[in-house]
Amino acid sequence: MFGIDPGFLVTIAALPAAMIWFALVRAARSKRRNRDDRCGNCGGSLYAAHANAGPSLVQGHLVCGLCAAKERRSLIRSLVAAAGITGATALGLASVALWFPTQLGAHPWTPVLATVLGYPALFAGAVVWMKRANRRTAQRLGLERQLSMSATNDPLLPVERRSWTIRHTQTHDER
Repeated sequence: MFGIDPGFLVTIAALPAAMIWFALVRAARSKRRNRDDRCGNCGGSLYAAHANAGPSLVQGHLVCGLCAAKERRSLIRSLVAAAGITGATALGLASVALWFPTQLGAHPWTPVLATVLGYPALFAGAVVWMKRANRRTAQRLGLERQLSMSATNDPLLPVERRSWTIRHTQTHDER
């Protein structure tokens, strides 16, 4: 039909479902660990030894300072890779549209525009989702709101171990 191997098409179709399943399992594990006052990633103490900072919120879950530093580095690498892949894809499609426009059909610039407009919107949506999850969790924990680009050096969560517990407030669904 398309001249593409059916096994390859099944793999492409199944990959997003597998990624969503993995994300849901990881989120459930992180939530369970946070209820026990443990890091959502590694399962260790939220106040890790040799950490420069206290716990942080990552995708709506509390993680220790060491895991938060790893997540920041990973996020930066992922954004650079995403920008590179988007740029390479757009350049590749643009070169095909210029030199072999019949290969892309009647509208050879449509795939280029879809790539340039679709990928950044997808990545921006993911960032907005992560920030919203962090804000909801901070509100649930009773933390004061702090702007991400603020100039204060006060940490959102205390660095030294204090006897604080996660406050659970009922949501509208639980009432």
